[in-house]
Amino acid sequence: PARTHKHVAHVESPKTTMVDSTPLIPDGKEKKEGHRVLCCCDSRKAVIILNLIALALVIIGLIIRLVDNQYFATWTIILYVLYLFFYSIVAWGALQFGKLAVEWGIFWSIVDMIWTSVYLARNSGWMVEGSLNRTATIVGYSIFYVFHVLIIYANWTYVSEVGKGIMSRETHSREKYSCCCNV
Repeated sequence: PARTHKHVAHVESPKTTMVDSTPLIPDGKEKKEGHRVLCCCDSRKAVIILNLIALALVIIGLIIRLVDNQYFATWTIILYVLYLFFYSIVAWGALQFGKLAVEWGIFWSIVDMIWTSVYLARNSGWMVEGSLNRTATIVGYSIFYVFHVLIIYANWTYVSEVGKGIMSRETHSREKYSCCCNV
């Protein structure tokens, strides 16, 4: 119901009273609509943090390979460049509240998991031969897959929320959440 008081129209709703009928989002007065990724943070923050962690791990892996003077095949160099590109662009895209870059991140993670699975299937003989520490290798690849699933989950949640209008520059003050920091 609308009422007039001193020539200003007031619109009342169960949640708030606004001076006019514009769809303003009051800061802190509405309930968070988006997900808490792993009960820890909002989807945007999860995308940024997980992709920056992945980026740091790629850089550490590259440094270790350089320090050990390991041979770099052309495909290895291409793979490192792709990792650096995708993790950087996804984190940047989420910082800018973009959707497309994060969608490409989902695509990249799925392709990377498939690529790695094919590589492991084609080269599984070396694990049986015992030339390397089999347990450490299995644990390493298991962590790789779990981490990629977490990245896909965070990216997918973020893309879904952006698509539904839940996460945007305008709604970020309502949606931001963190269990450990208030960034």
